[in-house]
Amino acid sequence: MTNPGNCAVCGVAASQKCGGCRNVVYCGKEHQIIHWKKGHKAECKCYEIATNDILGRHLRATRDIKKGEIFLREKPFIYGPKVASAPTCLGCHRSLPNPVPPQKNFYKCSRCSWPLCGPQCENSAHHIDECELMSARKFKAKIDFDPTKEGTGKKESAYCVILPLRCILLRNKNPEAFARFAQLEDHLNERMNTPLYRILSANLLTFIKTIMGFSEWSDDEVLRVAARLDTNTFEVRQAAAGQKLRAIYTNAAMISHDCVSNARHTFDDQMQILFIAKQKIAKGEIIATSYTQPLKSTLMRRQHLSQAKCFECTCARCKDPEELGTFAGAILCSRCKVGKIISTDPLDNGALWKCQLCPHEIPAKQINWGNGAMLKEIESLNKMSPRAFEEFLHRYRDTLHEKNTHVLQVKYALTQLYGNAPGFKMHEMNDAAVKRKVELCQELLEVAEILDGGWSIFRGNLLLDLQEALVVQAKREFESGLLTKANVQEKLTEAMELLKEAVEIMKLEPDMQEALAERTQQLAKELELD
Repeated sequence: MTNPGNCAVCGVAASQKCGGCRNVVYCGKEHQIIHWKKGHKAECKCYEIATNDILGRHLRATRDIKKGEIFLREKPFIYGPKVASAPTCLGCHRSLPNPVPPQKNFYKCSRCSWPLCGPQCENSAHHIDECELMSARKFKAKIDFDPTKEGTGKKESAYCVILPLRCILLRNKNPEAFARFAQLEDHLNERMNTPLYRILSANLLTFIKTIMGFSEWSDDEVLRVAARLDTNTFEVRQAAAGQKLRAIYTNAAMISHDCVSNARHTFDDQMQILFIAKQKIAKGEIIATSYTQPLKSTLMRRQHLSQAKCFECTCARCKDPEELGTFAGAILCSRCKVGKIISTDPLDNGALWKCQLCPHEIPAKQINWGNGAMLKEIESLNKMSPRAFEEFLHRYRDTLHEKNTHVLQVKYALTQLYGNAPGFKMHEMNDAAVKRKVELCQELLEVAEILDGGWSIFRGNLLLDLQEALVVQAKREFESGLLTKANVQEKLTEAMELLKEAVEIMKLEPDMQEALAERTQQLAKELELD
């Protein structure tokens, strides 16, 4: 065994650590390259697969991971259309545009009739095997352009069979790869009695076993494939390529959930998934991402996770009736007018809710009903103006405290509306509206530090909105004589620091690069002005 202080290739004393795993050292770059080619490339990871009774298999850091570090980069194992998808090419996976007259329908594959971009996609490596099987079984897809549905983004449920079929074909084509897929969790027992799986039991089983001829597969085996996909796929949106897919990444699928996570993911233009540390992850710490929205309350998050991911979250935030001091799920007591009503047992979705200060109690059923009613009301608000959202906050000021989940979501919507809604563009807003945007961003950044801190997209968006509003505010205050030139420079420098942090957070988001570059150039010019 090589001494950990010696070069992994020649054995001499060395100190140049591998930049990836930091577990081996080299005497120089030449031997690092040799070791990489000899097999260290496959072993070079800063995490390991661990197991416990609560999380099952998960990833744990084998060294300290820096904030902002990309610690996992992985190609898709297999991918295809979502369960319900707008018409999509099965060759290149681009969303299909409406036919251009005189064409009245999508281009159809000459063998299986699935819509494609054109003849160039008929022999795509993604489509060829399934196409040969479907044409041999004399199956013809029946997805046609419907001009009466033009512009509505009609989704076709027929696409639900494609990715399961690709996985099933994999078992004969690449048994070793299928074995890796088969190790993924499926939660089939929990899914079996859901409405979706009652439909799947009829449609998917008929397609795979009868129409495609896989009669040797048991019902359980087929449904387990679908369940693995539903449990482990990531939604991939490639705006530049016009793709909306779901994909399996076998290593990334091992990353566990926590409602206050230390990692997030994005995708590059090659569909590789990139996991980034939102904050420093210490050696031995569990690596976790979040499958829910941080502004939702514990009751709402746990219900979503139970229904969509088939597990009961018991993270630190979910265990805490006060939600880490935010009281996101609490409401103001209608009796004493001072206390907050919180769950007596947040890990029991049906537990009684009680005021902290007086005996007033509310059943969980009533809390659920109230949450549902609030969500419907928020959904119905006019999204073209901030006025309706401000009226919502005023209307419920005596019922919902300032960090209640519904208040937080409405406030976040307001940060987006101020500066973007018609009549409320940055140059159109009055000073009070600009000030309001600044206050909202600052307030939500305080919440973000608790619930979704570090290099989160939530913080990145808030920093960008705050920076923009501060620049407008500073320039107006200077023009009105409230600030000196030196004061303005100080405020603009503060805005630049916010922008720099936002750029760091967002630098791996492909759709943000052009806007970030323009914003940085504009602010730099303003700082240069005398």
